[in-house]
Amino acid sequence: MSTAPEAFSLSHHLVAEGLLSPEQLALAEAEQRRRGAGLLNVVVRLGLASADAVCDFASRHSGARRLDLRQRLPAGEMRQAVPPALARKLRVAPVGWNHGLLTLATSDPFNVLALDLVRQTAGCELDVVTAPEQEILAALDRLETAGPSLDESIERSVQDAAERQAAGPAGTPSDPAAASDAPVIALVQQILGRAVRGGASDLHLEPMENAVSLRLRRDGVLHPDVLIPKALQAAVTSRLKLIGDLDVTETRRPQDGRATVIVDHRPVHLRLSSLPTRFGESVVVRILDAGATIRGLDHLGLPAEIEHRLRHLAESPHGVLLVTGPTGSGKTTTLYAILSELNQPGVGIFTLEDPIELTLPGIRQTQIQEEIGLTFGTALRSLLRQDPDILLVGETRDAETAGLMIRAALTGHLVFSTLHTNDAAGALPRLLDLGVEPCLIPDSLVAVMAQRLVRRLCLHCRRKVSTPGSLPGLEEHARASSGKPLELWEAVGCPECRGSGYRGRQGLFELMVPDERFHDAVMRRAPHSEFERLAREAGMIPLADDGWRLAFDGVTTVAEVLQATRAPQSRR
Repeated sequence: MSTAPEAFSLSHHLVAEGLLSPEQLALAEAEQRRRGAGLLNVVVRLGLASADAVCDFASRHSGARRLDLRQRLPAGEMRQAVPPALARKLRVAPVGWNHGLLTLATSDPFNVLALDLVRQTAGCELDVVTAPEQEILAALDRLETAGPSLDESIERSVQDAAERQAAGPAGTPSDPAAASDAPVIALVQQILGRAVRGGASDLHLEPMENAVSLRLRRDGVLHPDVLIPKALQAAVTSRLKLIGDLDVTETRRPQDGRATVIVDHRPVHLRLSSLPTRFGESVVVRILDAGATIRGLDHLGLPAEIEHRLRHLAESPHGVLLVTGPTGSGKTTTLYAILSELNQPGVGIFTLEDPIELTLPGIRQTQIQEEIGLTFGTALRSLLRQDPDILLVGETRDAETAGLMIRAALTGHLVFSTLHTNDAAGALPRLLDLGVEPCLIPDSLVAVMAQRLVRRLCLHCRRKVSTPGSLPGLEEHARASSGKPLELWEAVGCPECRGSGYRGRQGLFELMVPDERFHDAVMRRAPHSEFERLAREAGMIPLADDGWRLAFDGVTTVAEVLQATRAPQSRR
């Protein structure tokens, strides 16, 4: 597209589509007049709607396609197309050329004056795309301050360590004081930024005899990144411990800490863990990108039937809806997606989380702090006096929390929470093991959804399997589910997916909705197998069947489905 439509009532559509209430619109328009900024940017800055929702709205109504700028580095010549000062003032980023048009990213494609100014400055027509403002600012940062490579930063830090050693005994490279040296600070910041931009969920600093291995977990799998010289081990480890507010001088005991760093103008929460090993301290950093966008249920890849039922169940006036699965299976992402759709001006939503992973505009979020006695149980007791309509309890991990959650549901609240169980049916024995009275469960439990994550095949390099294997019954299952012959795909590897053959992850889901047939089994404390049988009778489609659907559609591979459904405790 070349320009955004001018004859368009932006205010009307913001209210008509439920993105803003009339009162919120009035507040945003007043703030717009005061700041002189675009209305959509003001809506995001005031926290009236998420940046992702506003960006989708802008793309839908302007005709500008959505572009992900988080891992895209504009070419250097883009600086000449639009001067950096003007780009930052207008909150736009030139990101490339497309058939003779300058591709320009903006968070507000309705700001015709800004687009005209860029068109005159660049001397060419524009291909306008949309992206959240924070992604645009981050792209401008990368464009303006493209620094040395990681290898160059490591070399600079080694040289600095050598100079410290030459300065005297106090300047040895193993001195933790080196953690405060500028080259080491810059190196660690670059390592963290590289992990965040690369979509890593965890960063592992692993000491070996003669070097330190840096590995990143992407899409559930650890990938080697770089080797750091042994001379920098103490300085880099100490710097990470300083960031996490750990005791730098204590190297014999495990420690845990938290931190928040800024990467590309957005906060990133870190959870750090240090552990003594034979060759030094191992440090693992869990990355929680607080500036990431929140997507709705339609972006999770749910089967159509489950998505429809889940939306209906999430509108229940009261009850408990649980999401189960092992650590790292996307439970919090699912719950955030549900809350983002339930978040309306007339609804009071509160969350108890450990940690708070993303900021949810318009929702009151509380960080659990067990060190001062603010546990899930004590916080939930206080929260019930805050007049909530909907509650999110980040994790049901003890009898007190489970009992309070059930009682909150029975007193007219809608409660969402997570459990660590292998499947949906396992939630019922788990609640009973936690001490919940059997007579309370049938009247309070609305549904249980179990999920796993599998890696998605890279669409740029996947290929069909010439002879699709021979798992028993797979051919018949394919014909029953799609009416077509068995067709499977395999991973290959290309630059787009860093040679892994996979790019991103996709959920597998099963939804159990207990009905009257569960009542007797709950009262008898029946075994897991009976609950699973009842769930299937009630229409639950098992996780494995959802996985085969994705394998037949070319979304993932048979190996990924088997890994997720046969080894439920695995990280993937």
